[in-house]
Amino acid sequence: MNRAVVRVKSKRKAPCPVCEGTGFVYTEWFAGEPLPWSATECPECEGVGEVPEVLEEIPGPEPLDDGTELRAEWVRAYREARRRGLSPEEARKAAEDEVWGFEEPPL
Repeated sequence: MNRAVVRVKSKRKAPCPVCEGTGFVYTEWFAGEPLPWSATECPECEGVGEVPEVLEEIPGPEPLDDGTELRAEWVRAYREARRRGLSPEEARKAAEDEVWGFEEPPL
């Protein structure tokens, strides 16, 4: 049985390990250098550049599969579509297509 890990977080902030505190990441690279127009909001810190410091990790119970992760992925896809300039309705459709494809959302 897989055991989940519970992370005990501090109120102190630490630089984001994904974006190294800049708040954005590059999605396209050329010859080892990032392309400036490919910068997007960091998915880990959501553009803040800081995340709560992890004090320790404790083994915990198996997480319940209640669809929370899929809904979070849908929100991420929706926000990205809105940033690309799509209308709310177009962004909703794009997010549904990206996350659920042809299936009905589990809401």
